[in-house]
Amino acid sequence: MALIVIDGISVVCDYAIISHYYILYYKVIVYIIFDKKILNKFKREIMKHFKRMTLILYNSYDKNRWHEAHKRAIARAAPICYAFDCNLAIMDFPCNKDDILSIETTIGNSGKYLRELINNNRFIITDKYQAQFGTPIIATSNPDNDKLITPREVANHLLKKSCGVFVGLGRHGLPKNIVKLGEYHLDITEKKVSLETCTAIATIPSAIATYLKLL
Repeated sequence: MALIVIDGISVVCDYAIISHYYILYYKVIVYIIFDKKILNKFKREIMKHFKRMTLILYNSYDKNRWHEAHKRAIARAAPICYAFDCNLAIMDFPCNKDDILSIETTIGNSGKYLRELINNNRFIITDKYQAQFGTPIIATSNPDNDKLITPREVANHLLKKSCGVFVGLGRHGLPKNIVKLGEYHLDITEKKVSLETCTAIATIPSAIATYLKLL
């Protein structure tokens, strides 16, 4: 158990993040924090304990030909994932690593952030869901209420476990077998508003990163 006192408000908890209270892996330790510099340092330490989210682009466009649409989606997702500290994965894309390295784009500082992800092992090409992604989450504007998870809850989840968030590429969206794979359904708008693919790619990591900072 740990007692955390932040700005005069105390909370006792085992291992969790509740609202604006920050709890780490300490036992029977008392922290009293009033100094803003110490508080900010404490918050930075907390951020180190969050697991990483993987944005998974699922190819429901064309599984046989390597299209410009595939390349643009990857080029657009890379700087978003880099900026908001996410991994980027592509699933069922008709390409290999050489194809990715040959992408020519003006997006993301001429592909700089895609190369950064690749060089830091944060870009994955796969044909199946990998255990390293953590909890599978489906991004959808039509969530199953029994599986519904809010952006704030995803942020809370990242304290304990990584997660992979699926975004469908193409007008057909995610196939039923992928939707069934999801342990949770995430409506990033929380209003059941359908977003265009590139808008969703930008919104999901940025919204969850914002909630991480607000926890």
